[in-house]
Amino acid sequence: MGVVIGKSIFPGIIIGKPYIEKKKKIDIENYRISLEKIDEEIERFLEAVQKAKNDIKQIKNNLEGKINKEDLQILTVHIMMLDDPQFITDIKKGIKKDQSNAESIVRKVSNKYIEMFEKIADPIYKQRALDIKDISERIIMNLTSEEEVDLNLNGRILVIRELLPSELLKLYYSGIKLSGIIMEYMGETSHTAILAKALEIPTLMGGNDLFSVDWGDQIILDTTSMEGKVITNPDIKTLNRYDEEKNKYRKKIKEIDESINKETVTLDNERIFLHLNIGGRLDITQVSKKNPDGIGLLRTELIYMDAIEFPDEEKQRKIYENIAKEFEESQSKKPIVIRTLDIGADKKLSYYKMVDEENPSLGCRGMRLTLSNKGLFKNQIKGILRAAKNHNIKMMYPMITNLKEIREAKELVEECKKELLEEKKEFKHDIEIGMMVEVPSNVLLAEIFADYVDFFSIGTNDLTQYILATDRYSPIAEKLYDCYDPAVIRAINLVAQAGIQKNKKVSVCGEMAGENQAVIALLSLGIRDLSMAPAYIPKVRNLIRKINISELSEIKIALLNASDSAEVKMILNEYLNRVEGRGKL
Repeated sequence: MGVVIGKSIFPGIIIGKPYIEKKKKIDIENYRISLEKIDEEIERFLEAVQKAKNDIKQIKNNLEGKINKEDLQILTVHIMMLDDPQFITDIKKGIKKDQSNAESIVRKVSNKYIEMFEKIADPIYKQRALDIKDISERIIMNLTSEEEVDLNLNGRILVIRELLPSELLKLYYSGIKLSGIIMEYMGETSHTAILAKALEIPTLMGGNDLFSVDWGDQIILDTTSMEGKVITNPDIKTLNRYDEEKNKYRKKIKEIDESINKETVTLDNERIFLHLNIGGRLDITQVSKKNPDGIGLLRTELIYMDAIEFPDEEKQRKIYENIAKEFEESQSKKPIVIRTLDIGADKKLSYYKMVDEENPSLGCRGMRLTLSNKGLFKNQIKGILRAAKNHNIKMMYPMITNLKEIREAKELVEECKKELLEEKKEFKHDIEIGMMVEVPSNVLLAEIFADYVDFFSIGTNDLTQYILATDRYSPIAEKLYDCYDPAVIRAINLVAQAGIQKNKKVSVCGEMAGENQAVIALLSLGIRDLSMAPAYIPKVRNLIRKINISELSEIKIALLNASDSAEVKMILNEYLNRVEGRGKL
């Protein structure tokens, strides 16, 4: 009996048979093409690219309604990459210059891009390398006609070094139901991790030396705690124990489902508000199932990414109004927080050329970009102001660094209001405006920022990486990226206290908002508004209904005096175990 440790991505207890996938690159021949056949070979390549685009579009269309539209955005990104003129031109030139077959040149050119991006320290480029690997393998499969799905995967736990997003979606589209996924590759916020959560597949990432493990015929995958584990070759005693744990977990899931339509209040009757994080579209069936208190984060960049050019004021007004109307049909007039355009870093637009930077995460992104493109920004501000006229819409700025940016944005809003008055267009005059808290300067000056905005929303993903100066995608530094680090806890506390002092609402919209242990920490610090992916609302609501806020004052003191994340997690786990009345969940 052995144990493999990793990071839990989606929770569950699975007892089943492993499927070991020692995936290799598709074997391709490298052969010369005669000069008179070069154009024919280029045409063959272009047909493979077109087939790849058609296949992706078909998968996307067939999965709509089954998977959140936001989670399918990766497929839109892949289509955009297949349309990239530089990538296509480099391969066409390579076929002509080397007089070689298309498969070999696709592999050669894509490897060049992958190696280039993997050498760049910024995590965004590392994800870009994975995306290029994904689309290039799809092109090569089309050129070689190799695209088989092994039906033996059905019902098994897939053990693999790396699973690309389109491969996971292809399996799902083909009717293959994976019981679980175990991967060597670690990318808690990668596209594959996001999709695994969306498909609700118990997943463990970051397992070491998976192919040297003696898996045996049956394994136990347990991802119910933050640190997940796999038990290989379990003995009868362990299997029996996990049969009991699995039954307890099923009862827990049933209990969570039954609390969906109950009010989110603590045992001592304190109301907590749970909001949704969504992309540019609204999946109303998902919304109705979760019974949220509003939309705490509407990411407008996905609206821009779906467009072929910058959407104008009128188009944006219609989009935001339609989302508001659709949301209000099932959720009354609950608030909707629209975040202004946050492109840059990992988010690109096919029709807008970003300036190349060595570290785009610290470069021209979010408000830095929109304030340098005022015409573009004003179109969005006007669209939001007009859509908010008859709806409970608020506006929020991303990636604020200093007060100068807030003042500049405020001047632009007033300018937009003046122009709308002159144009005799109706709009909301007293719209609430907030800001994301994502960088250390926001934390240190929280009391001052609070005088300039109506609310704060803490983006714990970026705040953690900037507080700890740690690349959250790095396989080397990922252990340092830890939102439970006392420095992050203290930073959140400073912002929460500034909000309480200035009577300004403070919410959390990062990954922490959906983690049970983190919810306890956030409530202890005075946070009463949480915004998360739809899937996490039921379990968080169920947890909150078991908590006494009055008990958390001691937790807060202990957290603020903790010396490392291990101590923080121990404090939170002890309280969580007490609340749940059983092991870690």
